[in-house]
Amino acid sequence: MTEEDSPPQLIEVRLLGIPLALQQRAAEHNDGLRRECQLLVEQGHVDPSSIPARLVALAADLDRRFESFTASSRSELEKAVERGEVAADLSIRVPSAVKPAAAQFKELLAEADAYCETGEHLLTLAPTADIVAFRNWVLDEFIQQADGRDPIPWAEVGGASPSN
Repeated sequence: MTEEDSPPQLIEVRLLGIPLALQQRAAEHNDGLRRECQLLVEQGHVDPSSIPARLVALAADLDRRFESFTASSRSELEKAVERGEVAADLSIRVPSAVKPAAAQFKELLAEADAYCETGEHLLTLAPTADIVAFRNWVLDEFIQQADGRDPIPWAEVGGASPSN
């Protein structure tokens, strides 16, 4: 059995006080951006080194590598919304390789934000400041907890109210 064949070392990442309305808005923005970038790539409107092409490739790679670990979390968030909750806590077990992946994704999303602001090729607007703060908090939690740090609740970084 090679190292590649062995199961990945899993770490637990806890996201505390996820503001569900903001999480939904962030997910909708991300989904729209991904769809639009995918369309640009499929229609050949961008070169392979462009931000849209790199975002599509990285998102596909992250889905392939981590989706089986995060699928139940999405379901938990949907159930919390259905119950009328405004905030939720999640505990996600993911491979330790999530740290460099989250850092790379955070960096590329910042590039995509700037690309959205130029208005070139994309109709998707740059995300609002609260979506960027939320997205960075989530990705930073994966990065920092992979280093063994304690979770930082959203309320301590993004605001006091879970309705953000």
